[in-house]
Amino acid sequence: MAQHRHAPRRRHLTVALFVATLLTAAPACAPGHSPTTSGPAAPESDAGFAPAPAAGPATGPGLKEAPAPAEINRDIVKTASMSITAGNPAAVADKAVTLAADAGGRVDSRSEDAGSSSGRAHIALVLRVPADKLDGTLDEFKALGTVQTVEVRAEDVTAQRVDLDARITALQTSVDRLLGIMRDAKDPDALIKAEEALSQRQADLDSLRAQRTQLGEQIAYSTVNLDVTAEQIGGPAPQYRGFWGQVERGWQAMVEVASGSVMLFGLFLPWLVAVAVVAGIIYLVVRVTRSRSPRPSAPRQAGPQNGQLQGQGGAADQNEDGEGDPVPRLGP
Repeated sequence: MAQHRHAPRRRHLTVALFVATLLTAAPACAPGHSPTTSGPAAPESDAGFAPAPAAGPATGPGLKEAPAPAEINRDIVKTASMSITAGNPAAVADKAVTLAADAGGRVDSRSEDAGSSSGRAHIALVLRVPADKLDGTLDEFKALGTVQTVEVRAEDVTAQRVDLDARITALQTSVDRLLGIMRDAKDPDALIKAEEALSQRQADLDSLRAQRTQLGEQIAYSTVNLDVTAEQIGGPAPQYRGFWGQVERGWQAMVEVASGSVMLFGLFLPWLVAVAVVAGIIYLVVRVTRSRSPRPSAPRQAGPQNGQLQGQGGAADQNEDGEGDPVPRLGP
């Protein structure tokens, strides 16, 4: 009887142990948590912990997008070159200077050449106009004469400007720090060294500021190189005075005539060469034609004239030889 009573208890105990074993082994058998899995382990950080998974793009009604980075303002230096021809270069140059001044610019340089008997009058201008008015000013310049060449160059100096600003800021910070050291310095040697360093820093800072100012002016004001050339060759009329003035005038006239003759010869030289070549070809053709044609022989004329001529010829031969001279008869 005791064995039959203990048998149900053993069965209940066995079932309980089996259920407990299953509950204990279930977490270990879950996917991704098995200690014997063959997948690569997550890398650990320097502190020994695995890094947190990267978060996906945050979206939702309560989140705002990050603002886009602001674009850097580009600094452009523009340089224009223009060459025009006009009947009166001086008047055109004055008009160009007026147009540049009306646009808010200025004249940096002006050079003039009055021309000569063999050269044209020429005026060169270097103008500075605001960069935002460069295109309109060039259009106004084009209406002053006949445009020969136009060129506009643009150079991006943004990196140079940013570098100068950064160096100026760093040097200004260094100067301020040296000034603070000098205020607190009690040792004369340290004060002298600080003053020397401050002088060097201040000189470098002034140089950089001058470069930055010049670069800013080049950015704000574009450069225009304008060349105005006369349409005709010639310069101002010479003034001849006195005897030697007339001698000079005559000499110049002779030089001009000689120069004109040389120029005229140069003008007709190709024609003369062509005429000479044609004449030579015609001469060769005539020579070849004459050399190939047979020459006709002179016909002989029979008659008493030939006999008389032959008799006269024979008598003349006898007279020349001294033979056949008639002996004069003396008396009957």
